[in-house]
Amino acid sequence: MKRSNESGNERRFTRYASRITGVEQDQWLQLAVRALARRDRTTDQIAKLLAAKGASPAQVRTVVRRLTSLKYLDDAAFASRWADQRLARMPMGRARLQEELLTTGCSESIVQATLGASYRKVSERDLAMQVVATAGKLTSPRMLGRVARLLSQRGFGEDTIQSVLGMLNDQ
Repeated sequence: MKRSNESGNERRFTRYASRITGVEQDQWLQLAVRALARRDRTTDQIAKLLAAKGASPAQVRTVVRRLTSLKYLDDAAFASRWADQRLARMPMGRARLQEELLTTGCSESIVQATLGASYRKVSERDLAMQVVATAGKLTSPRMLGRVARLLSQRGFGEDTIQSVLGMLNDQ
């Protein structure tokens, strides 16, 4: 019972504090909007930016809630756009894309949903073949080893790498 009362007190204090510091809150909101105007960002990235600039945790929460309600922040949409752009610029495997999305601050559930959607649009094998096409002519077994390492560095799984190498050996 005491917990719910404390959270009610916290909510009242936050509302009261936001009225008193409305001008200051506008500054944090403007800073966040300017950052979003420069490039797309996740909720986590905006929160870290505001905290680094000196915003209190309550101010950060308020700004993030406001931007989310205005649809300026949407981590799922961010992840989808990020994945589509990254795969178009540099074909990569599921593991590498997952790692990159997690470093942007997207939650694990959003990352998994995005990976599922992205790799339903295009197969990992097709992406691996795009990487191989840019690698040049593959005439020696030594080159196949290099291609295998390149595919591994790009986050392709062993099954995909074996499948692609098998197709190249058959040519």
